[in-house]
Amino acid sequence: MTNYSPSYLDRLNAFPQTFARFITRVPGIEVSTDRQAVISALTPTHEAVLREAGSEPRLLRRAQQVHGNKVALVGDIGCSYPVEGVDGLFCGGKADSCLGIYVADCAAVWVYDTRSGSRALVHSGKLGTQQNIIGELFKSMYKIMGVKAIDCIAVISPCIRPPHYEFDIPATITRQLTEAGVLHENIIDSGLDTAADLDTFYSYRTEKGKTGRMLALFGRVPDQD
Repeated sequence: MTNYSPSYLDRLNAFPQTFARFITRVPGIEVSTDRQAVISALTPTHEAVLREAGSEPRLLRRAQQVHGNKVALVGDIGCSYPVEGVDGLFCGGKADSCLGIYVADCAAVWVYDTRSGSRALVHSGKLGTQQNIIGELFKSMYKIMGVKAIDCIAVISPCIRPPHYEFDIPATITRQLTEAGVLHENIIDSGLDTAADLDTFYSYRTEKGKTGRMLALFGRVPDQD
C-alpha cells in the first residue's frame, strides 16, 4: 500500500497509539464533478488505510464542511456524522474516534495537545481561513477541555499556494496559529502545493472541479481488550 504517512506527520505519529495520515491521489480512480460519486469510489482505499493504521471505519468522524468557522466536539458515541454546519472537529485524548477531513486544495490542519492527547482536525480553505477557524478551534478546545495552544503541535497539509492561488492559505494559518499561542517550533507546514503536482494530489482549481478528494485522518489506536 502507498505510504500515506509522510514525514511532515512524523511528530504526530511519534506519540503512542496516535496516528495521522494524509491519503493523496489514488491511482485508477476516475474523477468527475460529482463529489459524492468520487468519494464513494475512493472509500474502499480510505477504509483500508484506516484499518492499516489500527482503527476501523465505524470510528470515523467527519464534518459537513461548509467553508465556515464552526467546530464541534465529537466522541465515540453521540451525534450523527458528518456533523452538520462545521468545518472542524476535536476530541479527547482517550476517544477512539478517528477525525476525518476531505480536501482538494484547501488545507487540513492537525492539532495535537501534548499534555492530554486531545486531537483536532480542521478544514481551512480561503473562506474558513479568512474567518479564522483556527482561532475558533482554540477558543472551543480551551473552553470545553482546558487545552492551551502553547502545549499543542500543529501541522498544515499540502494545499494550493501562490503562484497558483492569489490567497496564501498556509501563511495565514501559520500566523493565526502563532496568534492563538502555538509556539513557532511546534508549527509544521508541509510546504507542498496541490496545484503543482497532479500526479500526487487532487486540485479543484487546476482540474476545474473534475477532481477527487484527499482525506486527512487523525486517530487513536483503540486499547486492546
